[in-house]
Amino acid sequence: MPSQNNTVSGIDINSVNICYARCNLEERTISSVSVQPLEVDPEDYWQSVTAGFDQLFKQLKLPGENIISSLPGEYAIIKKIILDKDEEDVEGAIDWELSQQIVGSIDEYVYDYQSIVGNGEDTFQHYLVVGYRTTAIDRVTKLLKGKKFHPLVIDLDIFALINLFEMNYPELISDPALIIFSELSRTKLILTCNGSFTDLEIFDHPNEDVTPVDFMNNLDKAIEKLVVCNKEYSDKAPFKTFLTGSNFFQSDITDMLLEKIEGSEILMPFRKISCSAAMDEEKLKSFSTQLCVAVGLALRDSELGLV
Repeated sequence: MPSQNNTVSGIDINSVNICYARCNLEERTISSVSVQPLEVDPEDYWQSVTAGFDQLFKQLKLPGENIISSLPGEYAIIKKIILDKDEEDVEGAIDWELSQQIVGSIDEYVYDYQSIVGNGEDTFQHYLVVGYRTTAIDRVTKLLKGKKFHPLVIDLDIFALINLFEMNYPELISDPALIIFSELSRTKLILTCNGSFTDLEIFDHPNEDVTPVDFMNNLDKAIEKLVVCNKEYSDKAPFKTFLTGSNFFQSDITDMLLEKIEGSEILMPFRKISCSAAMDEEKLKSFSTQLCVAVGLALRDSELGLV
C-alpha cells in the first residue's frame, strides 16, 4: 500500500452514501474505492453521517488520510466577475464585488477564485468566484479532523464532476456537455465547456415514488431553461449528456433517459483513469454512478477550492 504522503483521498458526503476514493499520486491511479450507505434520519442527518464515517473508518483503516471533501454546489455562491485588465488589487476588487452580490456580510463566507478565459476582450480579466458559508465549512472540517483525517481542501461536488469529465473524456471538452447529477430528492444539471463551469440548473423531486415519466418531464423543462439562458451554445443543442449520481444506480429512470436523450451515456469514472481497487470490473462498473464525485475529488487538479 502506498504511504499516506503519496496518496490523496476524495470523500463525497451525499444524501444516501459516503463515497470514498484514494488516489496514488505517483501513478495517478485510483487504488481504493468504497460506498458506505447511510441510515438516513431526516431529523438528524449529521448523526447518520458520523455513524457512516465510523463504519468507513473501521472498514478501510483510514487514520491520517489526506482528504479532499465536497459540499453541495447548489448552496454555494458561484459568480463570474469581470475586472479591468490593469486592476492591481485583484483580491480586494473581488472581495468588494462579491460583497455587493450576497445577502448578509462577506465575513460569513469563505471564498476562492481563479482566472478563466474571457471572450477575447483584452481590456478585462475574467474570474470564477466561489463562496460558501463558513459554518458549513467548519462543520465538515470538524467532522473530518474528529475522525483523524487531514482535510486539504473542500471543493464543490459539481466541480469534482467537471474535473472527472475532463480527465476521462478529453476529446469532448471543447464542446458544451451536460452532466445530469441525480441524488435522492434533487437533480443538478451541470453545463460545462472547455473544462470549465458554465451554468447550473436544479429541480427537486421529494417524492421517492417519482415516476420515470414525471422525472423526464421535469428534466426536459430544466434542459430547456439551460439552453435559453446560454444562447451562445444553443446552436449545439442537444448537448452530449452524461448521467451520474445514486438515482441512476440500477434504476428504471436510467434506462428511459438513455433511450430518450440523444447522445446520452453513463459518466464513467474509469474510462481513462486506471483503478486497481480490489473490485471486479462488473461490480466497479455498476457502482460507477455513485463513485464519480469521490474520484473527481481524489484526482483534483484545479487551484479553486475552499479550505
